[in-house]
Amino acid sequence: MDEFGSLATLAGIVGGLLSVGAFLPQAYRIVQRRSAVDVSLSMYVAIMAACVLWMFYAYVHGSVELFATNLAIFAIAIVIASLRIRYGERR
Repeated sequence: MDEFGSLATLAGIVGGLLSVGAFLPQAYRIVQRRSAVDVSLSMYVAIMAACVLWMFYAYVHGSVELFATNLAIFAIAIVIASLRIRYGERR
């Protein structure tokens, strides 16, 4: 693998980790506060739809890494959307 290939692999790994990790603080905050009033359910539904489309793309092109990254994001988005439904009402 040449220098640019190694750099591209590293960029993909770091980008994937950051993409997945970006959703974790929101999930933690909802659980910690037991409130999700200010969380947009429609945004997370859109994220889940985008992940399904990216997973299809990754499957067709044989990209296990892209598929796995979007599967992880999809799973976290489902958790956040579920928490939004559960804790979304003002108390």
